Amino acid sequence: MLSVVATKIRTSRDPMGVTSTVGRIYEGYLLSEPVVGRGMVIFRDPNGRRMVTTAVRRVLATSESNVLYVETENSVYRISIREQHVAAATA
Repeated sequence: MLSVVATKIRTSRDPMGVTSTVGRIYEGYLLSEPVVGRGMVIFRDPNGRRMVTTAVRRVLATSESNVLYVETENSVYRISIREQHVAAATA
């Protein structure tokens, strides 16, 4: 489990041209690396609130070891990994 900050940097334009969620920041925990064809899930608080994306189209790594770009069917996210260590599961 990685502590991450996901910033939406692009979204598909709806017919009205509204892109109000661009720039929105999601902080939480990514349970596994994003997988092409599946939705990405970021758990945002200990009460179970989560953000689920549409299916991932591609994942791009950068020269920075702690940054990924994830393109979904509807959006593109910049994922900054705040913590490189795997968090221990609580019983």
